[in-house]
Amino acid sequence: IFFRSLIHFTMLRLAPRLASTVAPRLVCGPVQGRQWVAQGLRAYSTVDMGVLEYLLKVEKDGEEYYRGLAAKATNPGFKRILTMLADDEARHYEAIEDMAHTGDTGMGKSSILATTKTIFESIREDPNVDLLSAKDQIALYEEARDLEARNRDEYIARAKAATNPKVRALFELVANEEQKHYVMMDELIQFVAKAEPGSGRWAESAEYNRLDDELYDGYKY
Repeated sequence: IFFRSLIHFTMLRLAPRLASTVAPRLVCGPVQGRQWVAQGLRAYSTVDMGVLEYLLKVEKDGEEYYRGLAAKATNPGFKRILTMLADDEARHYEAIEDMAHTGDTGMGKSSILATTKTIFESIREDPNVDLLSAKDQIALYEEARDLEARNRDEYIARAKAATNPKVRALFELVANEEQKHYVMMDELIQFVAKAEPGSGRWAESAEYNRLDDELYDGYKY
């Protein structure tokens, strides 16, 4: 039953990604061969290894996706934020791969939201910054934000349905990370949207209260 559910879950993930030319693909080819799978069987069952392979592909596609967005960014601060997201996906990939070897479910704490807050504050203090050109990128950022929301919700649902404690813990960890990414993209969209027409400055102040990593580390859905 779990295996059939995983196949159905994977096909649901595949459909929306194939419908877009911007969002990352689900399938990105072999994941460093099969050697790590055989080694990981000590900690996970064959079905669970399918879950890990699936997550590895999603993280790899996510890294490529954000590197593409970073290349299109018109503001250096935004380029850094999107590059951080790509690097975070790469960090997740490595952590999941380590889980396949050791059976341990842990990614370590991230300070990506705190760093994003610092970048926003730095941009706001720059008297020469003009973000009006970045408004052309809002549609791309909205697509990325919505993708993160879908990933988060699917991982939460999969965590609740999992019978293997390790698989459940893994999905919970990744869901928390996806929530951080969702918040980053949503704050980025609001940051750009609030720039005043004609000046590229802001009509209102912002405190970025959601950009706090501790709000999401270890959160249980």
